[in-house]
Amino acid sequence: MQLLDWVVILGYVALIVTIGFYASRGPKTAEGHLRADRNLPAWAVVFSMLATEVSAATYIGVPESGFKGSWTYLQFAMGALIGKWVVSTVFARMYWRLNLPTAYGFLGTRLGPGIQRVTAASFIVGRLIASGVRLFIAALAFALVVDIRLWSSTGVPEAVCAMALISTVYTLLGGLKAVVWTDVAQGSIFFIGAASALIFGLGNIDTPLSVMLGEALDAGKMTVIQLQPWPLGEGWSWQSTSTLWAGLIGGFFLNLATFGTDQENVQHMLNTKTESASGRTLLTSALITFPLVATFLAVGTMLWLWQKHGASPAYAAVTPMEVKQVFPNFIVKVLPAGLRGLVFAGLFAAAVSSLGATLNATTAATVNDVLPRLKEKGMTAVKALIVLFGFGLLGVGLFFAWWASGMQDDLVQIALGAMTILYGAILGVFLLALMWGPRVGDRPAVVALGVGVALGAWFFFYRRADASGVAAPLMAWVWSMPITIAATMSVGLLLSRRGAATQGSE
Repeated sequence: MQLLDWVVILGYVALIVTIGFYASRGPKTAEGHLRADRNLPAWAVVFSMLATEVSAATYIGVPESGFKGSWTYLQFAMGALIGKWVVSTVFARMYWRLNLPTAYGFLGTRLGPGIQRVTAASFIVGRLIASGVRLFIAALAFALVVDIRLWSSTGVPEAVCAMALISTVYTLLGGLKAVVWTDVAQGSIFFIGAASALIFGLGNIDTPLSVMLGEALDAGKMTVIQLQPWPLGEGWSWQSTSTLWAGLIGGFFLNLATFGTDQENVQHMLNTKTESASGRTLLTSALITFPLVATFLAVGTMLWLWQKHGASPAYAAVTPMEVKQVFPNFIVKVLPAGLRGLVFAGLFAAAVSSLGATLNATTAATVNDVLPRLKEKGMTAVKALIVLFGFGLLGVGLFFAWWASGMQDDLVQIALGAMTILYGAILGVFLLALMWGPRVGDRPAVVALGVGVALGAWFFFYRRADASGVAAPLMAWVWSMPITIAATMSVGLLLSRRGAATQGSE
């Protein structure tokens, strides 16, 4: 990193601090800090949703996916569009009309206070796990750029600590309002950074663009739709995530869970100015996701072309860790001063915006659902919880820096899979409440949630050697998540019917 890079980065930081300070001015209450006084304009919420969704996992993991494979990751955006449409037409309207501070209040009204508290607590754990993976992924790039090796050989644990500290302080300063308004700037920065790297890379490969396009097409690097193998047909694998069916099913259920039950995303919809704006922001963000993801996949294809043509300066992308860091290495070793600072600022924006939203959402779920008596302590309790969850995020990030260091899985698939550890069970409980409501009951729902969480954790962490000797999950998250949802709902319905039968016999 040269002086000009640091000038660009510090200029970006100054911009974000200024916006955050301006947004957080005026008298503060715990409610206003966490809900932005329910006065957020729709266009700003769209930017914030995108900035939260496009985390470091997207900024680094999607180019890695495009480098190793093709553009089939866009199939998840197709499934996501369907899932977000259901959320905007069913969940968003319902939440907004009930004027709920969090999504989990809905469970309290339909099933009981016990499942409301337990589900909110499960969300907190699940969100810290998912965001801890994002923190680890961001640290992979941060460690390359800053090189702060104090006690490790890679600098990744040190980078995890630095990113967790920055995100915690950032969230303490301004709450949801500051998160949303700074996300407007950060959403622009990370897209400009990725697009700039793409244009520079293609322009500096000594081959006509038409020839490079033909090479990428001939090698199948730009394939978007992959129909085969057909489900359960010849060549089918439960570990595969590259087919259209995987993209539609996985994208649908994951987005139904993350945008319908995850307070990190729901908090944006709950705090718009009007009910119609609540659903409209979600659909708009779903449509913008397509060109956004395509840009990051194009970066991956450009990196493949860079390696194929031996463009200078060359760098290694052979070992699993080198492949994971293929885009960060390009940023550090290839981009010129100034542009390098801009692209790194985009990466930093993607990381901090998503982590700040996590800390705000977990705090909101705690004071509204898990420990509502903390509301009496006002801002003191809110800020103490943000710090506490900042340490939790740090711990999870350090765990995944150790656990995933030698894995060959795509970073983006690790990040998405980690989200399904608890989200399948949580979505199952919400569907129980939505379709059957009081007939299920509080206690059966709590037991069903516990079964679903245990099943989700087993699917994610249990690994066995495949034919090549590489440790792989029993099945990919796109298939294990629907199974977890179905198991959670089945247990809840079975226990509620048994309870009803027992009461009837008495």
